[in-house]
Amino acid sequence: MPTSIPLGGPIWADAVTPDLSGDLDFYMRLFNWAAFDSGEQFGHYTELCLGATVSEARAVAGIAERASGDPGSSWGVAFHAGDCVAAVAQAEKLGASITSHPIRVGDDLVYAALKDPDGGAFGLFEPLSDKVGFTARDEPGAIVWFEYVYDGAPVEAMQFYSELLNWSLKAPEGGEPDRDAPYVGLWTHEGHAITGGHVEFGGARMALGPELKMQPHWTVCFGTDSVDLTAAKAVDLGGSVAVAPVDDPGGRMAVLASPTGAFFTVMSSREP
Repeated sequence: MPTSIPLGGPIWADAVTPDLSGDLDFYMRLFNWAAFDSGEQFGHYTELCLGATVSEARAVAGIAERASGDPGSSWGVAFHAGDCVAAVAQAEKLGASITSHPIRVGDDLVYAALKDPDGGAFGLFEPLSDKVGFTARDEPGAIVWFEYVYDGAPVEAMQFYSELLNWSLKAPEGGEPDRDAPYVGLWTHEGHAITGGHVEFGGARMALGPELKMQPHWTVCFGTDSVDLTAAKAVDLGGSVAVAPVDDPGGRMAVLASPTGAFFTVMSSREP
């Protein structure tokens, strides 16, 4: 079995940047990550890990240099597909557009990049070996949550993903039922291969602040012991604060940006 990550769930996240060395230094110092460069053959795609040595390394995410001439910098997420080619065909039928057709990467995975019907970018990722996907999750310094940011009713945007990836959409307990666009919790239909049970991995919310000017998008959320200290450190390292630290029902959170403008979230570790 290549992975214990359930079908439909997030299996990988990575950043693209026009300044690989600069952003790499920023993230490594901010989260105390180690970096492992895949070499020139793979465009120096770099795996970001907790743990300082190869034997200790647990994969958190990846980072790559964006193609020359494109100044954009962003984070993205890929979801576990049992058959990438079939999933891409289904996504097209549901209104998605293909950015990059399915491609096999060595003996490890098949990957495709798409945009959902609202323009939000995402990937589909079919693992072929147990060497790929997250091996660190749900702890400080690792990804703890994913959110879809949308200037509209989140539940409407999530219908596409629910059909494509067989998600369950749920309003969190104690939410605000009278709101026009309430937060939506996202759950895989398939249980975790090791722990069992369906997995809640993220949510969809309305855009805040500068996010209102952006296309709908997925944001990655990293755990931290102190949102306020991490936000201050990000500024010291050349990043910026897009949404100042604030308490929400899941804990304390802030939206930060890398020196090249890639938005990401930090939040206090969520209670299971």
